[in-house]
Amino acid sequence: MDVSDILDLARDQSHTNSTQFPDAQVLKYLNIVKNNFWSYIVSSISEDYDWDIFTTDTVADQDEYVLPLMASDSAWSKKVTSVSVNYDNETYDDWGLKYIKAKPIKLSSLKRNWSYYKNNQDKEFPIYYIADNSIFVAPMPTATTAAWIELKWIKKIVDYETTTTESAMVIPIDHHEVLVQWILPYIYKAMGKWQESISEKQEYIRQRKQSTEELSDRNISPLYMDYPIDRESPSIVIEPNLL
Repeated sequence: MDVSDILDLARDQSHTNSTQFPDAQVLKYLNIVKNNFWSYIVSSISEDYDWDIFTTDTVADQDEYVLPLMASDSAWSKKVTSVSVNYDNETYDDWGLKYIKAKPIKLSSLKRNWSYYKNNQDKEFPIYYIADNSIFVAPMPTATTAAWIELKWIKKIVDYETTTTESAMVIPIDHHEVLVQWILPYIYKAMGKWQESISEKQEYIRQRKQSTEELSDRNISPLYMDYPIDRESPSIVIEPNLL
């Protein structure tokens, strides 16, 4: 279903029409429920739906890097899944930048103050934490260079329009019924039908749980692959005891 189909089906299921609930009004409901459903998917499963890679420039002697702010009309980060850093312009044989994956930490778990790690953490074992809308990296870079920090994240879904097609909706078509179901409580609440609204919300919660269980089961059978050997890395690495 594309967006116009979802709007029509929501009115059909609630026994209303476009005069009572015009497209613009139901579309507002749809974007609210889309955000709710997508947040639940992202926080409940780790299948990396709609993920992307973003690079930003390092700044000499700076440990804080601000994430792009989310907005209804931009598909910025919904959930950061990994942070990697290139400190010394190291590259692979194909000249691609060699990033070192940083380990996420909690400030409360550190034995010393963060300022110590900014200057002393081993470059081979970088760490990071997220606070407010920023990522803090240690050790902090010592050079101002383009694209030396790489982020992998799940993207936010840009708000739908009445012309949004099925392929642009991001949420798989098999789960569009959940979007329709979650619109119904809003329609019934707007009509003053409180009991119907509560009942439809309970059904949405049931369908949402079922959908996330299905979405988290994409791997039907194991896939065995041979990966290239990193000849520069020893088979066993002992991490310095800085945490």
